[in-house]
Amino acid sequence: MTIAEVVSALQNDQPIVVRDKTFKVSTLEEIVLDTGEIVFWAHARDGLWLSVDPGSEEIKMFEDIDEEIEPEDDTVVYGGDDYEFSYEGSATLKDDEAGGAIRFREFENANGNIVRITEYEATADVHSAYGNVLTEEEIQEA
Repeated sequence: MTIAEVVSALQNDQPIVVRDKTFKVSTLEEIVLDTGEIVFWAHARDGLWLSVDPGSEEIKMFEDIDEEIEPEDDTVVYGGDDYEFSYEGSATLKDDEAGGAIRFREFENANGNIVRITEYEATADVHSAYGNVLTEEEIQEA
């Protein structure tokens, strides 16, 4: 599936197949980055979620991490691996009238796996997730 087809399916509440597993959206958040670019965070009920960036044509699949992960000198450790700081961004939810800022940081290991730490300013909640970049071939219509 193309990125545009994935976005359309998610917006129309249609399941998709990701790595041979059906992904059914329970919540879809439209995120406005500080750059003005729109990305979509699609959450399933099982703790998996997708970050879909139509602008860069990139989809990342994450799984929520229950443990607290603390960066130390631009490095985090998860699952016995070191992850180096690779990206930082801030955004808001498109339909959030309160305008609470979201800040997220990504850390990547040598294999391309990602740990993302997301902080929600309005609630002071911090969420951590583990994932990687998907290819279009790994995503299919359900």
